[in-house]
Amino acid sequence: MRRKHRVAQRSAADQLAAFADARELALELAGVSAPLTIDAMAAGLVLEHGELGRRMVGLWLGLRLNGMWSQPGWSQVLITDRRLLVRLDTGELVSLWWGSLVGFEADLDRSHVILDFGDGRPRSLSGPAVALVAVAGVNRLYGPRALVTHPALAPLRHSHDPVPAQTC
Repeated sequence: MRRKHRVAQRSAADQLAAFADARELALELAGVSAPLTIDAMAAGLVLEHGELGRRMVGLWLGLRLNGMWSQPGWSQVLITDRRLLVRLDTGELVSLWWGSLVGFEADLDRSHVILDFGDGRPRSLSGPAVALVAVAGVNRLYGPRALVTHPALAPLRHSHDPVPAQTC
């Protein structure tokens, strides 16, 4: 019982930290705060000329094939202004370009974002840090004004404590 409680506390703390960072990213993207940039070269990644790395996070990545979701794998994700650069658990790199999306569904209450590229294989990113993907995606796909109006980001706007307190 103690282990389960500690895991729940750690998960809640992770989500609180991710929500705070997602709010900070929104301020950066809106031009209100100085942007944090990630050194992609230090991570062994290559960006296009002018592409800006915004955050490096760990997320679970799953793929839907024939109506079934694959077992998610742990991935390192560089969130940029143009794409998500994903290092799969196998070490392979995959670019998920914002400009190629035909569908975008963010659900911060369930800690996932679904990216649909129209190829019949939607991708699911999940985990506490997915709030950063939601903010970056909303900004890139709908513009900075959507950061304050998009319904998927409501949990970031309406609460500084998105996770209910656990009683011991």
